Amino acid sequence: MSAPKKKKTIQKTAEKTGLGMDLLDGVRKGNVRAIARMISLAEAAKPESRPALAEIFRNAGNAHVIGITGVPGSGKSTLVRGLAKAIRASGRRVGIVAIDPSSPFSGGAILGDRVRMTELTGDDGVFIRSMATRGALGGLARSSLEAVDVLDAAGFDLILIETVGVGQDEVDVVQAAHTVVVISAPGLGDEIQAIKAGILEIADIHVVSKCDRSDANATITDLKGMLTLGVRAM
Repeated sequence: MSAPKKKKTIQKTAEKTGLGMDLLDGVRKGNVRAIARMISLAEAAKPESRPALAEIFRNAGNAHVIGITGVPGSGKSTLVRGLAKAIRASGRRVGIVAIDPSSPFSGGAILGDRVRMTELTGDDGVFIRSMATRGALGGLARSSLEAVDVLDAAGFDLILIETVGVGQDEVDVVQAAHTVVVISAPGLGDEIQAIKAGILEIADIHVVSKCDRSDANATITDLKGMLTLGVRAM
């Protein structure tokens, strides 16, 4: 009696694997539904999705990935929105992976980045995916890299990753991005935070936001001073 059950299980697994493989053609053609479902498969982390994700990985490697990080409230979403609009104005397609923190109690997440980017949602050349950390550390969600690969395989020219916010160990974005942008805002204690988190080591570009504030120049001066110290230390 055990043999039929085993055969049935194998058949179900094959069907699920086939479903994931069937999405590949849609992903390559840039089909929004196929892209979304493939990312959902990556988030679910089920064994039957591995062959399809492996094929996605083999088709990735063409997009330029930009990681944007900084403390909460520094203006990451504002910068992402501005960059996306500039990229679209140049005729290129852009994918956005926005990471939001999960509640340590309920496990849920607000995923509020979509609310702040509503003006981009009607553009076929923009794909926005919000992802919850679900307890993952490092500033990214567990399946962030897979989501980037899916968007890459779908033909997006640039992919923007907005991290959940930096802390002492939240520098995983450097492993996922070709270019890392670190945002500092006046009055948020970013100078000390940058030293603690090792931001000087991972940043390719430093951006100071909220420059209409009177203490913005002081933040710029502090960052330049720390960068000079970093160069001397090397």
